[in-house]
Amino acid sequence: MVEDSSENVYREEPIGGHSHRHGRPRSWVLVSVVIAAFCAGGVAVVGHLWVLFWLCAGVVLLSVPVGKMIRIMDDTVALEQGPRRRAAVSGRDSAADPRVQFD
Repeated sequence: MVEDSSENVYREEPIGGHSHRHGRPRSWVLVSVVIAAFCAGGVAVVGHLWVLFWLCAGVVLLSVPVGKMIRIMDDTVALEQGPRRRAAVSGRDSAADPRVQFD
């Protein structure tokens, strides 16, 4: 739960048709596999292990259609009462100050 200075309470709620506030487990598995393949591909380049490199590149490329199949982009959350707003910044150090030069 996040609170702002005006004592309004904002709660994150999933909006992708699931009950997981931080994403579904299958989405995290896909992300973990892609990170592992990317790192192993980097090691393969350094070690001149080209078969492993191309295997890892294939895994990373295939993660795009797999991500679409498991609907990874539906793992989103929204604030229940809308986003918090920041107070306007003004004064000498503000970009809104007409004396600020952007050169």
